Amino acid sequence: MAKIILAINNPIVSAGMRTVVEQNFSDEVETVDSMPQLRLAVNEHPDSVVVLGCSLAGDATVENWRRLKRRHEHIKLIVWGKSYQDVLDFQCGVQEVDGYLLESGSSQELVTAIASLRQGSVFVAAPIAEYLAKNPYGDNRRSIVERLSDRELQVMQMIGRGVRVCEIAEHLCISSKTINTFRYRIFAKLNINSDVQLSHLALRAGLVELLEFEGV
Repeated sequence: MAKIILAINNPIVSAGMRTVVEQNFSDEVETVDSMPQLRLAVNEHPDSVVVLGCSLAGDATVENWRRLKRRHEHIKLIVWGKSYQDVLDFQCGVQEVDGYLLESGSSQELVTAIASLRQGSVFVAAPIAEYLAKNPYGDNRRSIVERLSDRELQVMQMIGRGVRVCEIAEHLCISSKTINTFRYRIFAKLNINSDVQLSHLALRAGLVELLEFEGV
């Protein structure tokens, strides 16, 4: 069976999750607390199920996972997010996500998610499914997603969250000049001319977290 890798940078949480997984699955479980450690683990076990904490590499977590997935197409991903924004980031930035969990979820959800992936299914925690179903801007988001490239979507989300160009460049490992090139392409495609307009559009399209749904 596929190895289970817990990529969580909080040692207390990671230890608790490991205990739960080992109690329910007989397979060897590995824990890592950084993206370099995750790359090494996946290199050794390229068909793993990875439970990925969204803060593992900060704002660069999505980009790092995209690169890892390109090299190891058979790995399975369960996103373990702190907020609905984490879900939106992976929804728009990664083509294939096999499961979504929230930090506030139960240990049983973790077990069910891993079991579902091993059976070839996907798993979405109930609060996340409800949030997405109640999001009134799904059509607007789909329209934008269809017009922008994957990289442009990443840049738009980061600008929408207030991340500066130099920080985006650092997270994506490309130059600030290239980020600005993406900005202007986004402006042209969406018929806007400023970061303020871009941020408002990202919010209206549900590409950044909708605070009114935080309580669902």
